[in-house]
Amino acid sequence: MCVVSPLFSIVVCSNRPERAAVVRDHYASLFRDHPHEILLIEDAVSLCEGYARGVRRSRGRYLVFSHDDVELVTPDAAGRLEQHLSQWDVVGIAGTTRLIDGAWGTIGDPYCFALVIYPEADGLYAVKCIGAGPLCVSAVQAFDGCFFACRREVAETVGFDEVTFDGFHLYDVDFTFASYLAGFRQAVCRDIALIHASLGTYNDAWRRYKERFERKYAGRLAPGAPGPTRELRARLPKEKLAWFCEPSALEKLIGRLAQPAEAAAGAQTR
Repeated sequence: MCVVSPLFSIVVCSNRPERAAVVRDHYASLFRDHPHEILLIEDAVSLCEGYARGVRRSRGRYLVFSHDDVELVTPDAAGRLEQHLSQWDVVGIAGTTRLIDGAWGTIGDPYCFALVIYPEADGLYAVKCIGAGPLCVSAVQAFDGCFFACRREVAETVGFDEVTFDGFHLYDVDFTFASYLAGFRQAVCRDIALIHASLGTYNDAWRRYKERFERKYAGRLAPGAPGPTRELRARLPKEKLAWFCEPSALEKLIGRLAQPAEAAAGAQTR
C-alpha cells in the first residue's frame, strides 16, 4: 500500500474545543485539493513548545503555523501558499524589512507591510492594509505570528526557543528573526487575506518577553527610531471580503499608499 506524504502540515495550538473544531474544518476545506495533515495541539505549555511538538509530529514538506481564531478569505490560498513557498523559505501576512526591537511594527514606514482583517462590533469587518509596493515583499526580517508558513528545513534548522519564550508572546518574532539571521529567504505575501479575531494583548507579560527578545538579540537588531505607519482601511460585510481582497483589486488599493498622504483618501496614520 502506497502512503502519500502530506504536502502541508498545519499546526494549531488550541485549548478551546469549539474553536479547535471550527479551525480544523476550515483548514480541511481550504486545503482539500492539496495533501495535508492538521495537527491540533490541545495542551501547549507555550506556543514555542506547542509548535515544536507539532514540528516533531509533522510529515509535510511545508509547515503552516496558525492561531485558532484565523479564517482565510482567499479561496485559492492553499495554491498561492504552495507557489510562494517554492520561491521563498518563509512567508507570512504581516511583517517588517527592518526590525529595531521586539515589536515588528515599531519602525513604521517604509519598512512595514501587512494585510489583515478584523471583525468589528457592528458586524462589519475592517480590512487593514499597510505598506506600499508589490503584493509580495521580500527581504523580510520578522513576521507577526497569527499565520505564517515555512519549508520543513527552516523549522528543523531554526527551531522554536522553548526556554526563552516559555509563554505566548514573541515566539513569532523570535522564530522568524532567527530564520532571517540564518539566511533564509522571507516574504510578506498580501495576496493571502485572512480574518484574525484578536487584536493581540500587549500587557506586562508581553513587555517581559519583548525585553527577553531584545536581550537575546542585542547588537543584531537594526538601528532606527520608531516611526509612523500610514494605513488604508475599509469596512465591509463578510460576503464582500473575498471580492475586495482579490489580488488585482488589492494592487490598486496598495497603489494608493504610494501616493502623497493628502492624495490617498482613506489613508490613516497610527
